[in-house]
Amino acid sequence: MKEKVANFFKEVKIRFYRPRIFFVVGVFFLVVILLFSGFSVYAYTFKNKVFPNVYLGEIGIGGLTAGDLKGFLQKMDNKLVNEGLHFNYEVNGKKKSFTIYPVITTQGDSVDLVSLDIEKEVPLLLNYKKSNDFFSQTLNLLSLLFNKEQVKLQTVKVDEVRLVEAIKENLISEEIPPQNASLSVQSINPLNYKIVSSSPGVIFDYQNISSQVGNNWSELEAINLEIGRQEKIPDVLENDVLALEKRLPQVFLAGDLHLQYTNPETRREYGWLINLDQIKSWLNVQKTTNNDFVIGLAKDSVVAFLKKITAADIDVSPLDAKFKMDENGKVVEFLGSRPGLTVDVETTYNLINQAVIDRTWHDQGLTKAITIAVVQVEPNIKTGDVNNLGVKEMLGVGYSDYSNSPNNRIKNIKNAINKLNGILIKPGEEFSTLKYTAPFTLEGGYFPELVIKGDEMKAEIGGGLCQIGTTLFRMAMNSGMTITERRNHSLVVSHYNDAFNHNPGTDATVYDPAPDFKFLNDTGNYLLLQTFMNVKKQELEFTLWGTSDGRQGSYTHPVVLKWYSVGDPKDVETDKIAPGKRQCQNAFRGADTSFTYTRILANGQKEDRVFESHYRALPKICLVGVEVLASTSTLETAVDVPATVE
Repeated sequence: MKEKVANFFKEVKIRFYRPRIFFVVGVFFLVVILLFSGFSVYAYTFKNKVFPNVYLGEIGIGGLTAGDLKGFLQKMDNKLVNEGLHFNYEVNGKKKSFTIYPVITTQGDSVDLVSLDIEKEVPLLLNYKKSNDFFSQTLNLLSLLFNKEQVKLQTVKVDEVRLVEAIKENLISEEIPPQNASLSVQSINPLNYKIVSSSPGVIFDYQNISSQVGNNWSELEAINLEIGRQEKIPDVLENDVLALEKRLPQVFLAGDLHLQYTNPETRREYGWLINLDQIKSWLNVQKTTNNDFVIGLAKDSVVAFLKKITAADIDVSPLDAKFKMDENGKVVEFLGSRPGLTVDVETTYNLINQAVIDRTWHDQGLTKAITIAVVQVEPNIKTGDVNNLGVKEMLGVGYSDYSNSPNNRIKNIKNAINKLNGILIKPGEEFSTLKYTAPFTLEGGYFPELVIKGDEMKAEIGGGLCQIGTTLFRMAMNSGMTITERRNHSLVVSHYNDAFNHNPGTDATVYDPAPDFKFLNDTGNYLLLQTFMNVKKQELEFTLWGTSDGRQGSYTHPVVLKWYSVGDPKDVETDKIAPGKRQCQNAFRGADTSFTYTRILANGQKEDRVFESHYRALPKICLVGVEVLASTSTLETAVDVPATVE
């Protein structure tokens, strides 16, 4: 009886609680669904905004729109540029520092040591933690509500070569290079020499500087870095030289070295002599890759000798076949192609050096005559290529104004257009401005200009190439070409303002080795480039000829979206100019600009491409002459010249 009663109450209890359990579970799932739906709606509100609790370094960017981000990044990027890169180091217990401003301007051209691609960066930040999977995106948002996420800019680029070069210019006088032990020969007959002792050096550690700068910039942190110094042990010590002492007489007993070369086209023979006196003055002790020590020749001395004696007789630039057409379509000039030749200095030095090294080990079978190694460079267009190319009509013209340019800048522009005039661009070829205007050296026809760099005036090669890039850019657009590489200047340069409304925006910067201006010949036929320098109007006029496939190209006048003020002037004290004198670079207003490039293709399809450009503001910077440099901080930037003297 008791058991029946117990079972009865048990059954009643189960029947009583079962509905309540279902009710509670149902309410729980309903709450979960409502919460998730709420978070989903909340997540949707961030469709065009950065998710909350996202930080760039220590700066919160959650909730910012694309426009907000763009303005914020431009402001912070300009702030970092104006603050400069600060470097600290220590010499003999004394702390020193210097500052490098990461924008170089010279002859109206500019290049950044550190750059940020804001157009690419904005969508990366805007889409952080977002995905096409709405469930995953909602979970990511939920996680961000309770956890702070720190991100870095992904498109920061550091010009490592130029940055390290700029740093070294500030530190080179503070370094003590190690001195190898060596043999110093006073006379050959009789042989008289002495062993020069080695000494350790102290050099700065340039490794990882670029990565540290890039890392700080990517977190929008001010650049204030320590540069360490380290002891550098010489490669060659006194005992290493002593081991070679007994072989020194054989180096001279083997006699002079003869260099020879025969021109493959003219069959003319040339010869030069490296005599014992030259060998004596170039002699050094070297460590091989096998850690052996040998007697060889100093590379710098041999290379200088090779460049001096061979350039006039051997070096010749490649010559493209070319022709020009008048406006009636008649070929008015023909030029046959020719391969270029240049001395392979590295290989030739190695041959000469090895001939001397062999004297360390051997008495017989030594090399006495060395054939100079050369590199043959084929022309881009050979004579056979200029037949039936279909170059028959004008496709487009580009203009730019170079008025009021310094004398050497005009010479550089003239040199570049002479190199470009008559160039044939193959079907499918990507035209490169740098490729066809190089090399940017005195030997390549370019002249130096004075620029303010650091705390002194220096002469540097080049200036004016951006005039070329800008004119080519405009020509290519008017010809309906596909633009594959173009970057605007960092600064507003008056030479490149629009001829109609005088606004900036349609320029293209060119600076060896980058950036470049490039366009693609996708016409299916050869293109002929003609360049003209109108001295009277002080204008460049570049024309592209070819066979039209029916396309049309044009671009709107640029519009300034916003101007930026230049800020307060900066003075840099220096003892490199007379006390009381001032040498100044002009200030540059910043701007945001936009214009549209339109192509109408042969099939009638219309393509619009918007080019937006940001130009940073730069204050007036003056070098001020003082008796003694008052601060170890220097300004490292090259600026427009001629500089004014006040």
